[in-house]
Amino acid sequence: MRHFVRARLISTIGGAALAATLGGCFLKKYVYHPVPVANAIGDSTTTVAATRLHVYKSDRYELYGPTTASVSIAATQLNRAYREFAKHFGTEAPPMAVILADSDFAITPAEAGVFANRRLHTFVYVRPHSLRDIEGVPPDLREEEIWPVFSRAAREMVSAYVSTRRQLAPEVETATHGGDYHADPLPLWFVDAAVALLSDPGAPDRVMDYLRDHIADAPPLGELLSMRAPTAGMVDSVARSRERRAIVGATGVALTLFLVEREGPRIVGRIADAFLSGGSARDALRGAQHLPDNDRDLERAWRTWVREYGR
Repeated sequence: MRHFVRARLISTIGGAALAATLGGCFLKKYVYHPVPVANAIGDSTTTVAATRLHVYKSDRYELYGPTTASVSIAATQLNRAYREFAKHFGTEAPPMAVILADSDFAITPAEAGVFANRRLHTFVYVRPHSLRDIEGVPPDLREEEIWPVFSRAAREMVSAYVSTRRQLAPEVETATHGGDYHADPLPLWFVDAAVALLSDPGAPDRVMDYLRDHIADAPPLGELLSMRAPTAGMVDSVARSRERRAIVGATGVALTLFLVEREGPRIVGRIADAFLSGGSARDALRGAQHLPDNDRDLERAWRTWVREYGR
């Protein structure tokens, strides 16, 4: 089973993309507070790659991890991601298998084949080494309770959805990889927005804090609305530089939040459908009920909204 590597550029909101773009700034941080869950989650064990792992299986996903705490904490995050996906995309996200690891980990080709035959989008998540640099984690929290898988799971969920819509076989990652993950055929700014909505609740606020400080550099909304998805395998044109990558991603998140507030959460799924059909976000906004009908007024309303967000 081949190792599916979709590495591209820098990572995303709440995860690697815009984080590295900003040299370890706010987007590298997680505002994450573990939520206690039922003790039964993660109590069962199984063996993967000759390693004894705790496991939890639900109708939506399967979780494998080195400890009961790692599995139960990740389950809390995945439950939120699945709820938010259904809310914004109007359908259930595809089933996934998530393997949590403390260090480099690889599953065998035979085991990968089992996940593939069961049509589970599968990925390996290795916990960050510098756990004490994670924003929002109390200093007295035990390291075994720190498993910030939110943004990676959200990004993989979007990628799995794209594969399902394109009638492709689920991807099975046999070992972890670094870098960014980009779900063709979706522009990076829209992937960033989807990940911000699906990951931890503090992600949108962190992005908006950054954008307000850099609003003068934000590209015109018309540029994002008219942008079409990159050709599969090609680098998205927004990523001409690290700084450009960051501001375009943040602008995309803010635009999407604005559209959700005005048109409702299902606008996210409609935009995804437009991209998957070869169109643009502008196509998805035709017939919008609560938006200005020209780019100039939309830009003005959006910038006012950005300044007033959260106040």
